[in-house]
Amino acid sequence: MRQIVLFLSPLWRNPQIAAMVVLTTFIMSGVGLVSPILSVYAATFSASATMAGMIITLFGVGRLIINLPAGILSQRFGHRILLMAGPFILVVGSIVAALATNLDVLLLARFVQGIGSGIYMTVSSAAIATLAEPGERGRLMALYQGGMLIGTGLGPAIGGLLASHFGYSAPFWAYALVCIAALFIAWSSVGHDDNVIDTVKQAKPAAAAYTTSLSILRDMPFLLVCIINFGVFFTRTASQWQAIPLLAHQRYAMGVDEIGLALSMLAVMNFVSLPLTGMLVDRYGARRLTFASTIVTAIALVWIGFGDSVHMLWIGVAVLGIGGGLNGPATAAYAAEIVPVRQYGPAMGLMRTFGDAGFVIGPIMIGSLADFGSFGSTGGLLANALLMAIAGLAFLTVGSQRKSRTTPVQAIPTSHDSNKDQIA
Repeated sequence: MRQIVLFLSPLWRNPQIAAMVVLTTFIMSGVGLVSPILSVYAATFSASATMAGMIITLFGVGRLIINLPAGILSQRFGHRILLMAGPFILVVGSIVAALATNLDVLLLARFVQGIGSGIYMTVSSAAIATLAEPGERGRLMALYQGGMLIGTGLGPAIGGLLASHFGYSAPFWAYALVCIAALFIAWSSVGHDDNVIDTVKQAKPAAAAYTTSLSILRDMPFLLVCIINFGVFFTRTASQWQAIPLLAHQRYAMGVDEIGLALSMLAVMNFVSLPLTGMLVDRYGARRLTFASTIVTAIALVWIGFGDSVHMLWIGVAVLGIGGGLNGPATAAYAAEIVPVRQYGPAMGLMRTFGDAGFVIGPIMIGSLADFGSFGSTGGLLANALLMAIAGLAFLTVGSQRKSRTTPVQAIPTSHDSNKDQIA
Protein backbone atom coordinates (compact mmCIF):
# COMPACT_ATOMS: atom_id res chain seq x y z
CA MET A 1 0.00 0.00 0.00
CA ARG A 2 2.83 2.39 0.86
CA GLN A 3 4.34 1.86 -2.59
CA ILE A 4 1.00 2.62 -4.26
CA VAL A 5 0.62 5.81 -2.22
CA LEU A 6 4.18 6.81 -3.15
CA PHE A 7 3.50 6.12 -6.82
CA LEU A 8 0.33 8.24 -6.78
CA SER A 9 1.79 11.01 -4.63
CA PRO A 10 2.38 13.46 -7.54
CA LEU A 11 -1.41 13.55 -8.03
CA TRP A 12 -1.94 14.78 -4.47
CA ARG A 13 0.90 17.30 -4.63
CA ASN A 14 -0.43 19.24 -7.58
CA PRO A 15 -4.06 19.06 -8.79
CA GLN A 16 -2.93 20.15 -12.25
CA ILE A 17 -0.97 16.93 -12.59
CA ALA A 18 -4.15 14.97 -11.90
CA ALA A 19 -5.97 17.12 -14.45
CA MET A 20 -3.30 16.39 -17.06
CA VAL A 21 -3.56 12.64 -16.47
CA VAL A 22 -7.36 12.79 -16.80
CA LEU A 23 -7.02 14.93 -19.93
CA THR A 24 -4.68 12.40 -21.50
CA THR A 25 -7.01 9.53 -20.63
CA PHE A 26 -9.90 11.30 -22.35
CA ILE A 27 -7.91 12.16 -25.48
CA MET A 28 -6.50 8.65 -25.86
CA SER A 29 -9.89 7.04 -25.22
CA GLY A 30 -11.06 8.90 -28.32
CA VAL A 31 -8.25 7.35 -30.35
CA GLY A 32 -9.32 3.93 -29.07
CA LEU A 33 -13.01 4.56 -29.75
CA VAL A 34 -12.54 4.71 -33.51
CA SER A 35 -9.76 2.14 -33.89
CA PRO A 36 -12.04 -0.92 -34.36
CA ILE A 37 -14.10 0.62 -37.16
CA LEU A 38 -11.65 2.69 -39.23
CA SER A 39 -11.09 0.18 -42.05
CA VAL A 40 -14.72 -0.96 -42.05
CA TYR A 41 -16.00 2.63 -42.12
CA ALA A 42 -13.69 3.39 -45.06
CA ALA A 43 -15.00 0.31 -46.87
CA THR A 44 -18.51 1.78 -46.79
CA PHE A 45 -17.16 4.39 -49.22
CA SER A 46 -15.86 1.62 -51.53
CA ALA A 47 -12.27 2.20 -50.44
CA SER A 48 -9.56 -0.20 -51.56
CA ALA A 49 -7.39 -1.90 -48.96
CA THR A 50 -4.64 0.62 -49.65
CA MET A 51 -6.96 3.60 -49.26
CA ALA A 52 -8.45 2.08 -46.12
CA GLY A 53 -4.94 1.93 -44.71
CA MET A 54 -4.49 5.60 -45.55
CA ILE A 55 -6.98 6.64 -42.87
CA ILE A 56 -4.50 5.28 -40.35
CA THR A 57 -1.42 6.61 -42.14
CA LEU A 58 -2.79 10.14 -42.59
CA PHE A 59 -3.49 10.38 -38.87
CA GLY A 60 0.20 9.64 -38.27
CA VAL A 61 1.27 12.09 -40.99
CA GLY A 62 -0.79 14.84 -39.36
CA ARG A 63 0.95 14.24 -36.06
CA LEU A 64 4.34 13.99 -37.74
CA ILE A 65 4.21 17.44 -39.34
CA ILE A 66 2.74 19.30 -36.34
CA ASN A 67 4.83 17.91 -33.44
CA LEU A 68 7.80 20.27 -33.68
CA PRO A 69 5.76 23.40 -34.54
CA ALA A 70 3.50 22.63 -31.57
CA GLY A 71 6.48 22.38 -29.26
CA ILE A 72 7.89 25.67 -30.50
CA LEU A 73 4.52 27.41 -30.21
CA SER A 74 4.17 26.18 -26.62
CA GLN A 75 7.41 27.99 -25.78
CA ARG A 76 6.17 31.18 -27.45
CA PHE A 77 2.57 31.29 -26.21
CA GLY A 78 2.47 28.91 -23.24
CA HIS A 79 0.99 25.46 -22.74
CA ARG A 80 -2.57 26.33 -21.78
CA ILE A 81 -3.83 27.71 -25.10
CA LEU A 82 -2.42 24.73 -27.02
CA LEU A 83 -3.78 22.22 -24.54
CA MET A 84 -7.18 23.64 -25.46
CA ALA A 85 -6.41 23.94 -29.19
CA GLY A 86 -5.58 20.25 -29.54
CA PRO A 87 -8.94 18.94 -28.24
CA PHE A 88 -10.81 21.66 -30.18
CA ILE A 89 -9.22 20.54 -33.47
CA LEU A 90 -10.01 16.94 -32.57
CA VAL A 91 -13.66 17.88 -32.04
CA VAL A 92 -13.79 19.47 -35.49
CA GLY A 93 -12.08 16.51 -37.14
CA SER A 94 -14.37 14.03 -35.38
CA ILE A 95 -17.54 15.82 -36.41
CA VAL A 96 -16.36 16.05 -40.03
CA ALA A 97 -15.54 12.32 -40.01
CA ALA A 98 -18.95 11.45 -38.55
CA LEU A 99 -20.68 13.52 -41.25
CA ALA A 100 -18.41 12.37 -44.10
CA THR A 101 -20.23 11.53 -47.33
CA ASN A 102 -17.21 10.32 -49.30
CA LEU A 103 -13.74 8.92 -48.75
CA ASP A 104 -11.92 12.18 -49.48
CA VAL A 105 -13.74 13.96 -46.66
CA LEU A 106 -13.01 11.08 -44.29
CA LEU A 107 -9.31 11.16 -45.18
CA LEU A 108 -9.19 14.92 -44.64
CA ALA A 109 -10.92 14.51 -41.27
CA ARG A 110 -8.38 11.92 -40.16
CA PHE A 111 -5.52 14.22 -41.16
CA VAL A 112 -7.10 17.02 -39.11
CA GLN A 113 -7.49 14.65 -36.16
CA GLY A 114 -3.80 13.80 -36.45
CA ILE A 115 -2.93 17.49 -36.19
CA GLY A 116 -5.10 17.90 -33.10
CA SER A 117 -3.64 14.79 -31.50
CA GLY A 118 -0.08 15.87 -32.28
CA ILE A 119 -0.61 19.29 -30.72
CA TYR A 120 -2.09 17.85 -27.54
CA MET A 121 0.39 15.00 -27.06
CA THR A 122 3.46 17.17 -27.67
CA VAL A 123 2.36 20.03 -25.42
CA SER A 124 1.05 17.74 -22.68
CA SER A 125 4.42 15.95 -22.59
CA ALA A 126 6.18 19.28 -22.20
CA ALA A 127 3.71 20.42 -19.53
CA ILE A 128 4.15 17.22 -17.53
CA ALA A 129 7.94 17.55 -17.76
CA THR A 130 7.66 21.14 -16.50
CA LEU A 131 5.50 20.18 -13.53
CA ALA A 132 7.65 17.23 -12.48
CA GLU A 133 10.08 17.49 -9.60
CA PRO A 134 13.44 15.72 -10.15
CA GLY A 135 12.68 13.05 -7.55
CA GLU A 136 9.32 12.13 -9.06
CA ARG A 137 9.85 12.34 -12.81
CA GLY A 138 9.76 8.58 -13.29
CA ARG A 139 6.50 8.17 -11.37
CA LEU A 140 4.90 11.15 -13.08
CA MET A 141 5.83 9.91 -16.55
CA ALA A 142 4.51 6.47 -15.59
CA LEU A 143 1.21 8.02 -14.48
CA TYR A 144 1.04 9.91 -17.77
CA GLN A 145 1.70 6.70 -19.71
CA GLY A 146 -0.89 4.95 -17.57
CA GLY A 147 -3.50 7.51 -18.55
CA MET A 148 -2.68 6.88 -22.19
CA LEU A 149 -2.99 3.11 -21.81
CA ILE A 150 -6.26 3.30 -19.87
CA GLY A 151 -7.73 5.49 -22.59
CA THR A 152 -6.58 3.33 -25.49
CA GLY A 153 -7.58 0.18 -23.59
CA LEU A 154 -11.14 1.24 -22.76
CA GLY A 155 -11.86 2.97 -26.06
CA PRO A 156 -11.98 0.01 -28.51
CA ALA A 157 -14.56 -2.01 -26.56
CA ILE A 158 -16.85 1.01 -26.17
CA GLY A 159 -16.32 2.07 -29.79
CA GLY A 160 -17.17 -1.37 -31.11
CA LEU A 161 -20.33 -1.49 -28.99
CA LEU A 162 -21.44 1.94 -30.20
CA ALA A 163 -20.80 1.04 -33.85
CA SER A 164 -22.76 -2.21 -33.58
CA HIS A 165 -25.81 -0.44 -32.11
CA PHE A 166 -25.75 3.02 -33.69
CA GLY A 167 -23.71 2.74 -36.88
CA TYR A 168 -20.12 3.35 -37.92
CA SER A 169 -20.30 7.12 -37.42
CA ALA A 170 -21.23 6.75 -33.73
CA PRO A 171 -17.66 6.28 -32.44
CA PHE A 172 -16.67 9.55 -34.12
CA TRP A 173 -19.51 11.37 -32.37
CA ALA A 174 -18.31 9.81 -29.12
CA TYR A 175 -14.77 10.92 -29.98
CA ALA A 176 -16.08 14.48 -30.34
CA LEU A 177 -17.86 14.29 -26.97
CA VAL A 178 -14.82 13.08 -25.02
CA CYS A 179 -12.70 15.80 -26.64
CA ILE A 180 -15.29 18.41 -25.65
CA ALA A 181 -14.95 17.09 -22.10
CA ALA A 182 -11.14 17.31 -22.42
CA LEU A 183 -11.45 20.87 -23.72
CA PHE A 184 -13.54 21.82 -20.67
CA ILE A 185 -11.00 20.21 -18.31
CA ALA A 186 -8.14 22.09 -20.00
CA TRP A 187 -10.07 25.38 -19.77
CA SER A 188 -11.17 24.98 -16.16
CA SER A 189 -8.31 23.07 -14.53
CA VAL A 190 -5.11 24.09 -16.27
CA GLY A 191 -3.97 27.36 -14.75
CA HIS A 192 -2.29 30.44 -16.11
CA ASP A 193 1.36 31.16 -15.45
CA ASP A 194 3.25 34.41 -15.54
CA ASN A 195 6.52 32.97 -14.24
CA VAL A 196 7.61 29.73 -15.90
CA ILE A 197 8.34 31.01 -19.40
CA ASP A 198 7.65 34.60 -20.45
CA THR A 199 7.49 33.37 -24.03
CA VAL A 200 5.45 36.13 -25.58
CA LYS A 201 7.89 38.87 -24.55
CA GLN A 202 10.90 36.77 -25.45
CA ALA A 203 9.49 35.21 -28.62
CA LYS A 204 11.96 34.69 -31.44
CA PRO A 205 11.22 34.86 -35.15
CA ALA A 206 9.96 31.57 -36.55
CA ALA A 207 13.18 30.79 -38.43
CA ALA A 208 15.27 31.47 -35.33
CA ALA A 209 12.95 29.34 -33.22
CA TYR A 210 13.32 26.39 -35.60
CA THR A 211 17.10 26.81 -35.67
CA THR A 212 17.28 26.91 -31.87
CA SER A 213 15.00 23.89 -31.57
CA LEU A 214 16.95 21.80 -34.06
CA SER A 215 20.17 22.70 -32.26
CA ILE A 216 19.02 20.37 -29.46
CA LEU A 217 19.84 17.50 -31.82
CA ARG A 218 23.52 18.40 -31.50
CA ASP A 219 23.30 16.93 -28.01
CA MET A 220 24.16 13.34 -28.86
CA PRO A 221 22.41 11.69 -25.86
CA PHE A 222 19.20 13.54 -26.72
CA LEU A 223 19.51 12.59 -30.39
CA LEU A 224 19.93 8.95 -29.40
CA VAL A 225 16.85 9.15 -27.16
CA CYS A 226 14.96 10.43 -30.21
CA ILE A 227 16.26 7.49 -32.26
CA ILE A 228 15.17 5.10 -29.50
CA ASN A 229 11.73 6.73 -29.61
CA PHE A 230 11.72 6.16 -33.37
CA GLY A 231 12.45 2.50 -32.67
CA VAL A 232 9.67 2.22 -30.09
CA PHE A 233 7.01 3.56 -32.46
CA PHE A 234 8.55 1.51 -35.28
CA THR A 235 8.14 -1.57 -33.09
CA ARG A 236 4.53 -0.72 -32.30
CA THR A 237 3.32 -0.54 -35.90
CA ALA A 238 5.81 -2.76 -37.72
CA SER A 239 6.14 -5.62 -35.23
CA GLN A 240 3.18 -5.47 -32.82
CA TRP A 241 0.53 -4.57 -35.38
CA GLN A 242 2.00 -6.17 -38.49
CA ALA A 243 4.78 -8.76 -38.22
CA ILE A 244 3.71 -10.55 -35.03
CA PRO A 245 0.07 -11.07 -36.12
CA LEU A 246 1.26 -12.39 -39.51
CA LEU A 247 3.79 -14.70 -37.89
CA ALA A 248 1.22 -15.96 -35.38
CA HIS A 249 -1.24 -16.73 -38.17
CA GLN A 250 1.23 -18.29 -40.59
CA ARG A 251 3.47 -20.21 -38.19
CA TYR A 252 0.99 -21.26 -35.51
CA ALA A 253 -2.35 -20.99 -37.36
CA MET A 254 -3.69 -18.67 -34.67
CA GLY A 255 -7.06 -17.08 -35.34
CA VAL A 256 -7.75 -13.38 -35.08
CA ASP A 257 -9.34 -13.91 -31.66
CA GLU A 258 -6.17 -15.49 -30.28
CA ILE A 259 -3.99 -12.85 -31.91
CA GLY A 260 -6.15 -10.12 -30.41
CA LEU A 261 -5.86 -11.75 -27.00
CA ALA A 262 -2.08 -11.89 -27.33
CA LEU A 263 -1.90 -8.20 -28.20
CA SER A 264 -4.23 -7.37 -25.32
CA MET A 265 -1.91 -9.26 -22.98
CA LEU A 266 0.99 -7.19 -24.34
CA ALA A 267 -0.90 -4.02 -23.43
CA VAL A 268 -1.72 -5.39 -19.98
CA MET A 269 1.95 -6.23 -19.30
CA ASN A 270 2.86 -2.75 -20.48
CA PHE A 271 0.39 -1.21 -18.07
CA VAL A 272 1.17 -3.29 -14.98
CA SER A 273 4.90 -2.63 -15.33
CA LEU A 274 4.46 1.17 -15.25
CA PRO A 275 4.32 1.69 -11.45
CA LEU A 276 7.50 -0.34 -10.93
CA THR A 277 9.20 1.44 -13.83
CA GLY A 278 8.36 4.86 -12.42
CA MET A 279 9.86 4.03 -9.04
CA LEU A 280 12.93 2.37 -10.61
CA VAL A 281 13.57 5.48 -12.72
CA ASP A 282 13.40 7.70 -9.62
CA ARG A 283 15.66 5.37 -7.65
CA TYR A 284 18.28 4.29 -10.20
CA GLY A 285 18.08 6.95 -12.89
CA ALA A 286 16.39 7.23 -16.27
CA ARG A 287 19.49 6.44 -18.35
CA ARG A 288 19.82 2.89 -17.03
CA LEU A 289 16.14 2.15 -17.53
CA THR A 290 16.17 3.63 -21.04
CA PHE A 291 19.02 1.32 -22.03
CA ALA A 292 17.38 -1.68 -20.34
CA SER A 293 14.15 -1.05 -22.25
CA THR A 294 15.92 -1.27 -25.61
CA ILE A 295 17.65 -4.54 -24.75
CA VAL A 296 14.50 -6.14 -23.31
CA THR A 297 12.60 -5.15 -26.46
CA ALA A 298 15.33 -6.51 -28.76
CA ILE A 299 15.50 -9.82 -26.86
CA ALA A 300 11.72 -10.21 -27.01
CA LEU A 301 11.66 -9.61 -30.77
CA VAL A 302 14.45 -12.14 -31.39
CA TRP A 303 12.72 -14.65 -29.10
CA ILE A 304 9.47 -14.31 -31.04
CA GLY A 305 11.23 -14.43 -34.41
CA PHE A 306 13.11 -17.66 -33.67
CA GLY A 307 10.35 -19.24 -31.58
CA ASP A 308 9.21 -22.73 -32.53
CA SER A 309 6.13 -23.04 -30.32
CA VAL A 310 3.09 -21.01 -29.53
CA HIS A 311 4.21 -20.93 -25.88
CA MET A 312 7.38 -19.10 -26.93
CA LEU A 313 5.23 -16.57 -28.77
CA TRP A 314 3.15 -15.86 -25.66
CA ILE A 315 6.27 -15.47 -23.52
CA GLY A 316 7.88 -13.20 -26.09
CA VAL A 317 4.79 -11.00 -26.34
CA ALA A 318 4.66 -10.66 -22.55
CA VAL A 319 8.33 -9.64 -22.40
CA LEU A 320 7.77 -7.19 -25.25
CA GLY A 321 5.00 -5.59 -23.18
CA ILE A 322 7.39 -5.22 -20.24
CA GLY A 323 9.96 -3.60 -22.55
CA GLY A 324 7.38 -1.05 -23.64
CA GLY A 325 6.43 -0.37 -20.02
CA LEU A 326 10.09 0.30 -19.20
CA ASN A 327 10.61 2.62 -22.13
CA GLY A 328 7.88 5.27 -21.95
CA PRO A 329 8.58 6.78 -18.51
CA ALA A 330 12.35 6.30 -18.78
CA THR A 331 12.93 8.08 -22.10
CA ALA A 332 10.64 11.00 -21.22
CA ALA A 333 12.27 11.40 -17.80
CA TYR A 334 15.78 11.26 -19.28
CA ALA A 335 14.94 13.92 -21.86
CA ALA A 336 13.57 16.14 -19.07
CA GLU A 337 16.81 15.66 -17.12
CA ILE A 338 19.20 16.70 -19.89
CA VAL A 339 17.18 19.39 -21.70
CA PRO A 340 16.85 22.94 -20.28
CA VAL A 341 13.35 23.76 -19.05
CA ARG A 342 12.95 26.49 -21.68
CA GLN A 343 13.41 23.87 -24.41
CA TYR A 344 10.96 21.28 -23.11
CA GLY A 345 8.38 22.13 -25.79
CA PRO A 346 10.69 21.77 -28.81
CA ALA A 347 12.41 18.76 -27.21
CA MET A 348 9.15 16.86 -26.74
CA GLY A 349 8.09 17.93 -30.23
CA LEU A 350 11.29 16.50 -31.69
CA MET A 351 10.91 13.26 -29.72
CA ARG A 352 7.36 12.81 -30.96
CA THR A 353 8.43 13.71 -34.51
CA PHE A 354 10.98 10.91 -34.46
CA GLY A 355 8.40 8.60 -32.91
CA ASP A 356 5.71 9.35 -35.48
CA ALA A 357 8.27 8.92 -38.26
CA GLY A 358 8.81 5.40 -36.94
CA PHE A 359 5.03 4.97 -36.74
CA VAL A 360 4.69 5.78 -40.45
CA ILE A 361 7.90 4.23 -41.80
CA GLY A 362 7.80 0.98 -39.79
CA PRO A 363 5.05 -0.93 -41.63
CA ILE A 364 6.34 0.22 -45.02
CA MET A 365 9.91 -0.89 -44.32
CA ILE A 366 9.01 -4.22 -42.76
CA GLY A 367 6.45 -4.89 -45.49
CA SER A 368 9.10 -4.21 -48.13
CA LEU A 369 11.54 -6.59 -46.45
CA ALA A 370 8.88 -9.28 -46.44
CA ASP A 371 7.74 -8.72 -50.02
CA PHE A 372 10.95 -7.97 -51.87
CA GLY A 373 13.67 -9.44 -49.71
CA SER A 374 11.95 -12.76 -48.98
CA PHE A 375 12.79 -12.34 -45.30
CA GLY A 376 9.23 -12.82 -44.15
CA SER A 377 7.92 -11.78 -40.75
CA THR A 378 10.94 -13.28 -38.97
CA GLY A 379 13.31 -11.08 -40.95
CA GLY A 380 11.25 -8.02 -40.10
CA LEU A 381 11.33 -8.85 -36.38
CA LEU A 382 15.09 -9.40 -36.45
CA ALA A 383 15.66 -6.12 -38.32
CA ASN A 384 13.53 -4.36 -35.70
CA ALA A 385 15.52 -6.03 -32.91
CA LEU A 386 18.80 -4.94 -34.49
CA LEU A 387 17.57 -1.34 -34.68
CA MET A 388 16.66 -1.32 -30.98
CA ALA A 389 19.87 -3.03 -29.88
CA ILE A 390 22.16 -0.70 -31.86
CA ALA A 391 20.29 2.39 -30.63
CA GLY A 392 20.46 1.15 -27.04
CA LEU A 393 24.17 0.31 -27.13
CA ALA A 394 25.00 3.65 -28.76
CA PHE A 395 22.95 5.42 -26.11
CA LEU A 396 24.74 3.56 -23.31
CA THR A 397 28.16 4.43 -24.73
CA VAL A 398 27.49 8.11 -25.42
CA GLY A 399 25.19 8.69 -22.45
CA SER A 400 27.89 7.56 -20.02
CA GLN A 401 30.00 10.51 -21.15
CA ARG A 402 27.32 13.03 -20.20
CA LYS A 403 25.95 13.79 -16.75
CA SER A 404 22.33 14.82 -16.62
CA ARG A 405 21.26 18.12 -15.04
CA THR A 406 19.69 16.23 -12.17
CA THR A 407 20.55 13.14 -10.25
CA PRO A 408 18.05 10.52 -9.14
CA VAL A 409 16.84 10.85 -5.59
CA GLN A 410 14.92 8.42 -3.49
CA ALA A 411 12.54 10.74 -1.70
CA ILE A 412 10.07 13.36 -2.73
CA PRO A 413 11.47 16.84 -2.14
CA THR A 414 9.85 18.66 0.73
CA SER A 415 9.84 21.91 -1.19
CA HIS A 416 9.58 22.66 -4.83
CA ASP A 417 9.96 25.51 -7.22
CA SER A 418 6.84 27.62 -7.21
CA ASN A 419 7.43 28.31 -10.88
CA LYS A 420 6.36 24.75 -11.63
CA ASP A 421 3.09 24.91 -9.77
CA GLN A 422 1.24 26.19 -12.82
CA ILE A 423 1.34 25.19 -16.46
CA ALA A 424 2.10 28.05 -18.83
